[in-house]
Amino acid sequence: MNFVMRIETEEPRLDRFLVGQHPEINRSRWEAWIREGNVKVDGEPATKPGTRLKAGALVETDLPDLPVPAGHLEPEDLALPTLFEDGRLWILDKPAGIVVHPGPGHAGGTVLNALLHRLQHGGWQTPGIEEGEEDEDLSGPAYPGLVHRLDRYTTGCLVTAKDAEAQAHLQAQFKARTVEKRYLALCRMSRRLPELGSLLVDAPLARHRVERLKMTINGAGRPSQTRVKVLAKSAGLALVECELLTGRTHQIRVHLSHLGAPIFGDPLYGGAPRWQDADKQPLAAEHPMLHAWKLALDHPADGRRISVMAPLPEVFQAVLRQLGIELPAV
Repeated sequence: MNFVMRIETEEPRLDRFLVGQHPEINRSRWEAWIREGNVKVDGEPATKPGTRLKAGALVETDLPDLPVPAGHLEPEDLALPTLFEDGRLWILDKPAGIVVHPGPGHAGGTVLNALLHRLQHGGWQTPGIEEGEEDEDLSGPAYPGLVHRLDRYTTGCLVTAKDAEAQAHLQAQFKARTVEKRYLALCRMSRRLPELGSLLVDAPLARHRVERLKMTINGAGRPSQTRVKVLAKSAGLALVECELLTGRTHQIRVHLSHLGAPIFGDPLYGGAPRWQDADKQPLAAEHPMLHAWKLALDHPADGRRISVMAPLPEVFQAVLRQLGIELPAV
């Protein structure tokens, strides 16, 4: 479990602040994690539970992976934007801050809760999910209707299935790599980014041995490929299109960082939360500037190709406007 949060007002104690954010985790556990160096304040480990937080401080957690307990999942009527929907599929435009399925700190308010509401299902018994999930493409039956994931703060296209047959059909497409997934990311400019055309990043990924919330380049890891194309540049930042050829956890974030081009607002992988435009005016990103822009797949009922595009969130558009970067053509 991890999160990155900027403190708006002064907080007297770090441990109390964290308990307030995640009351399902008791204070003694938070104190132990803090002493182990798993919580950072403004980029530095804060090893004292009583650390005072100043207004504007950036708090990051880097906690051990926790198993997701079995539980009863209830339908919830959540207002999530729809890109496509029929009797078999629901493709939504996931907002930032919404998680896809239950996990530590997120017992409800997930995409899965919203999907169950659309199905008018009376609840679902979910199995426990153990540490080590390293794919964003979900191949197992653990969660009804889910076939892939987006990180909590990644916005954009997410497809779900409304029945088991559709779920299996979509999972087969993800496994066969016939689903087209294109993302937009705002990242630091790097000489390793392509000047013209696209660049294929072919770098296997594995979970970091020490920082268990991170993925890392590892020759013994799972094959991972991302095609990267630069769309525009301004003030040392680049708007890039990333096509996912595989679906590993944090794949785009790690691959861009590997190129020396971490995503703006992604401190977990070296991305700065603050920047300046060409006029030296400040830019800020409260979360990684990463958006699941386009998705194309075959409909499980008749095989017709379904293509959707999620508009960039206003916060992303505002940053691009300040940089003088035009929105990419459809």
